[in-house]
Amino acid sequence: MPPLDEEIIEPTLLMAERGLLAGRIPRRGALEPLWTKGFVLLMAVSVLYWLGFQLVLVSVPLLAVKLGGGNASAGLVMGTFTFAAMLVRPVTGWALDAYGRRALLIMGTAVCLVAILAHEWAAGVLFLLLLRSLHGIGFGTSTTALGTLASDLVPRSRLGEGMGLFTLAMSVPLAIAPAVGLALVAGGDFTILFWVSGGLTGLSLALAAVMRAPRRERSGVRISLSSLVERTSLFPAAMMFLLTITYGPLIAFIAIYGEERGIVNVGPFFTVYAIVLAIARPLSGRVADRFGYEPAAAVGMVLAATGMLTLAAANGLGGLLLAALFYGIGFGTAQPSLQALVIYRVLPARRGAATAAFFTAYDLGMAVGAIAGGFLAAVVALSGVYLISAGVAVAAFVCLAVFIRRNPSVSAART
Repeated sequence: MPPLDEEIIEPTLLMAERGLLAGRIPRRGALEPLWTKGFVLLMAVSVLYWLGFQLVLVSVPLLAVKLGGGNASAGLVMGTFTFAAMLVRPVTGWALDAYGRRALLIMGTAVCLVAILAHEWAAGVLFLLLLRSLHGIGFGTSTTALGTLASDLVPRSRLGEGMGLFTLAMSVPLAIAPAVGLALVAGGDFTILFWVSGGLTGLSLALAAVMRAPRRERSGVRISLSSLVERTSLFPAAMMFLLTITYGPLIAFIAIYGEERGIVNVGPFFTVYAIVLAIARPLSGRVADRFGYEPAAAVGMVLAATGMLTLAAANGLGGLLLAALFYGIGFGTAQPSLQALVIYRVLPARRGAATAAFFTAYDLGMAVGAIAGGFLAAVVALSGVYLISAGVAVAAFVCLAVFIRRNPSVSAART
């Protein structure tokens, strides 16, 4: 009998994956099943989890201000959370490979649930920072586990499409939850917010508890510096780092930029961006499965750069929405392609470490972009920051183009 968290969901998926790893490609026109019971349940767990997370994310800085910390503390609670998540991801990746996926998902989600509910009793900024650190640890553990489980459940021949759909579970809550969260705390009372967020997270935990993960080979590697780093994931993770460097200043300063350009409400930017992401991610995944993950990611980088250039030149809401369109297509094309590339290049027993590297790069790029953008804005203004961000996306495109040129058979093998 297999271990509790490593039972088989779909034996045909495991057999198909083994055939692919052995070089036996499925017949042309015969698609491996994607919407299995396991994948549907994982999507439900993910949507509920991200709804609960996004409700709190944009509202907690307001709590820091309410507790007397000022604007500086609002930024600090965001940074503390991200830093804690980054620290725990590499160790989580190793543990996922060594011990199992579902147990880490349950543990991380449970930590998030406790942290969210405990926010209700935060009596000062210091205690709030401790809770944000605890939430970051749970977040880093659970999201790394979710991404690794997705890589186990998605058939290898449909990685791009599957990862596009999986990342869709993050973008749908982004279109709804932040506005709902801000509305819940509009009167200054955060109690309802934390109970609603905790309820959604609790439902996610309940579904995770009944999930079955596919049986797989365990790494059997003891923890060490080399076991925490999966070398095959470094290139796509580095490309993700460059992409999220452009995303950091966009999220951090778009409201301030709107005021500078005389745009009263930048909310429609996020609405358009979320809708475009929801459309682009699954469609671009199918294209990437057919033509290669590196070319798809390269196209995404060009579109992201175009979005940043459009944002830098925007003088009204129309320009902002056009920038959201370009950047949304670009990010929605590049991210799932890079995530699929991480999984495609790694052995199944090392998917946890590879996924951890990918999400660590994501977090680090966000932090570097936001912090560097703040310093650069004092010198070149926010429009200059967005121009520089476009240059970073172009640099990522060049790196991908060089890789494709030097390794033409890699993409060709997947077409």
